[in-house]
Amino acid sequence: MEIILLILAGAVVYYLYVTLQEYLKNPIAPIPKDTNSQASKFEEYDLSADPYVNIDPLVKLRKTEQGLIVALIGSFLNSSKKLENSKQDFIKNTLIDGLIENMSENMNGFEDSKNALNKILKAPDEDLQSLCKMFLQATYGEYKKSLKFVEFLFILAYVDGELDEEEKENIIDIAAFLELNNDDFNQIYDDFEKENLVELTTTHSEALKILDIQEPIEEDVLEKKTQITIKNQIKSLLDIKNIGKSFAKNSFLKLKETQFAYNILSSKGN
Repeated sequence: MEIILLILAGAVVYYLYVTLQEYLKNPIAPIPKDTNSQASKFEEYDLSADPYVNIDPLVKLRKTEQGLIVALIGSFLNSSKKLENSKQDFIKNTLIDGLIENMSENMNGFEDSKNALNKILKAPDEDLQSLCKMFLQATYGEYKKSLKFVEFLFILAYVDGELDEEEKENIIDIAAFLELNNDDFNQIYDDFEKENLVELTTTHSEALKILDIQEPIEEDVLEKKTQITIKNQIKSLLDIKNIGKSFAKNSFLKLKETQFAYNILSSKGN
């Protein structure tokens, strides 16, 4: 019995000896800290996406679809020609104000959104390409909104009766950044060019009727009536029921008639 125990003890000692030798030949090396590992990388945290952090409402508004639209318009105006005609400026400003007013009426969660959108319009803080990229993200899956926005830019560009080369290039850039289909863009371009060639023969009496105004004409009343007419047209133009309709074919000529009527009745000189 003692011999058996000695044999077992010897076997255990031999096993431990072999194991120790193997360990000494292959020591366990400590795992070095990988400074480039994913866990050690710190990505910049977007505070505006944190619901528990108070962010300036204007910063939040800039990232909405409406905020991006007015920022894009602001950038477009800054990079396009400046109007020298006060009548054209009045019409263009009324168009933009009508758009902003319409959007602000349908916004929730922002105090005095119209005033805030006007601040963004006057001080867009991103370049055109970045704004277009954010607009695509904000309107993902809603391609027609990009089409409608480009159409609205054509309306602004044609306020003075022509599309100059600088405006054309800016709109082409925006359309490309918004990934508009070439055929869709060409159709919009051709439609506006065709409608703009239509000569208006509005008479003085017809102008009074278009703007729902009576003589004698007071300048402030004329401007107010023109603003009301244009803003109503913008509201109809932006109605969701008309999103599939061409601005050029269904709204542009009416806006031109309103502008023409205002020019006829206004006592302001060119």
